[in-house]
Amino acid sequence: MPENLEVQQQLAEGHEQLGVDPFDAPIPGESLTADPENRRAYENPPTFTNEDKAMAFIFDHLTTDSIYEQVLDTIRQGTPLDMLAQVYLTKGFQEGKWSPDLMLILIEPTIYLLMWLANEVEIDFQLDSDGDDWDEQEEGIRQTAKEDIRKMTPQEIESKMSPSLLAKASKFESGKEDA
Repeated sequence: MPENLEVQQQLAEGHEQLGVDPFDAPIPGESLTADPENRRAYENPPTFTNEDKAMAFIFDHLTTDSIYEQVLDTIRQGTPLDMLAQVYLTKGFQEGKWSPDLMLILIEPTIYLLMWLANEVEIDFQLDSDGDDWDEQEEGIRQTAKEDIRKMTPQEIESKMSPSLLAKASKFESGKEDA
């Protein structure tokens, strides 16, 4: 018993030092008392159930002028693209845009989209939060990623994109090589 008392005292001191109230937490079962008529967005059917339509929405949303500048500023500050995609997609889930399953499917194409946006304005980006800075020994991986970004031109995916999205994407083609 004395060990248990010491542990409790250490925990209490730690909470006091951090200024944390250990009892300031939801009551168990509190979520079950919510009004069923006022459901949260993610408790309703998602807006998008199709990957292509969801990606078209993400592209359209990320390329609106105000959002586009914020995304580029965030990338310039060194935020890893995987973290940026994770935050964006989680927010979309919380807003009821897509299900958790579709959110997982959207991770890779969203990161490629962010890579493409950063590449178009020639921003060096960090791919993942593990510190992958594209060292010289990984130059082959970087070249492969750049080739993948080049393949994501609107002409190659024209059949999947609406004319309004194609028009919007064409303004980002300034960095594209002429073949």
